[in-house]
Amino acid sequence: MKRAYATVPEGQIHYYNHGRGQPLLMLHETPRSAWSFAPLMHKMGKRFNCFAPDTLGFGNSDAPAAGASMEDLARSMIHLLDQLQIERVSVLGFHTGNKIAAIMAAAYPERIEKTVLIGMTHSLVVSRKQRNAAIMEVVRKHMGSYEDNPDGSHLLRNWAADFSGMSQVWWNPSIMTAARITPEVLRGQEARMVEMIQCRNHIAQVYKMNFDFDFSATLRRIKSPTMVIECSVPQEAHLGAQGPKMLKLLKKAELVTLQNAGFDATEAFATDISRHASRFFTQA
Repeated sequence: MKRAYATVPEGQIHYYNHGRGQPLLMLHETPRSAWSFAPLMHKMGKRFNCFAPDTLGFGNSDAPAAGASMEDLARSMIHLLDQLQIERVSVLGFHTGNKIAAIMAAAYPERIEKTVLIGMTHSLVVSRKQRNAAIMEVVRKHMGSYEDNPDGSHLLRNWAADFSGMSQVWWNPSIMTAARITPEVLRGQEARMVEMIQCRNHIAQVYKMNFDFDFSATLRRIKSPTMVIECSVPQEAHLGAQGPKMLKLLKKAELVTLQNAGFDATEAFATDISRHASRFFTQA
């Protein structure tokens, strides 16, 4: 995969590019970076010219402005397309990326061909109040902050809290106690650590954008063809399937459900996502 930077009004955006064919923009989840799309890009790059940018505040891209909204993140992606001289593109987004992709499809219909919105059930809950509650259960550990103290001790407490979270990534018991450990697996965990360090100061800001965002109203405005890929896991069964509810809000849509697909869906289920998305993007 090639790497490059584009300068847009919001700052510099770092992105990966791989493949050939019709252009495809891939928008990642929080708190990851575009690197999480590497397995999917290798598969879809056989038929599409894939561009995977680091969202502002993540990976190697610049930070978002204070007070920025989800709509601002979507606008930065339109500015990226301008710099890449891409007039019209299909978009695939996972978790936070599905919100940005939905805004692009709703607000810039002349630029978006088709859209694939991927997410675990908590990310797709149609009711804003219920979705925010479901997401908070997942991201609460990223939202805490301590009251400012003149001696700076609050900074140390935040630093310690972040270390505690990142240490779980570095020393993942399910990996470290596996029957076989490979260099590739450890390099993957190392990459995850780098991602966490790069974005630690912006995770809460982007989740705040998510909480303020009206997903349902945006879905109602999308007129172009849309595929919803709901990643279903047993621990979220109490939320109820959200894909069918999303289809009622979308004008031209179809649903795919992936069982037992979790936070690493774009990696662990890259073959399945590539198969469904490729069919959708290429069908007349």
